[in-house]
Amino acid sequence: MYFYKMKILFLSTLIGLLFNISFFFSNGNIIDTKLKHHKFDKKDYEKIFYLKNKESINIYCTKHSEFECVQKLKYQQHNGGGTKNKFKITEVEKIEE
Repeated sequence: MYFYKMKILFLSTLIGLLFNISFFFSNGNIIDTKLKHHKFDKKDYEKIFYLKNKESINIYCTKHSEFECVQKLKYQQHNGGGTKNKFKITEVEKIEE
């Protein structure tokens, strides 16, 4: 039981470290599938970082000063390139009452 808890603690620390390294290099900047630049603060970027495949979330873009729908898409790259992430970002439709 002790080793199981240590393993979980180690993995959660490792994933947190990977997020911090990712945010350090990208500074919250994302380029979407249409090659448009977006910038998010650290709290929102963390939500995007932990999204699963094909999940989406509505998040505030600081560059465009508006809410946007961010969808994470994972795909396998040919020739042994591994897994890549793409982000499909669309404007959130406003509901008029």
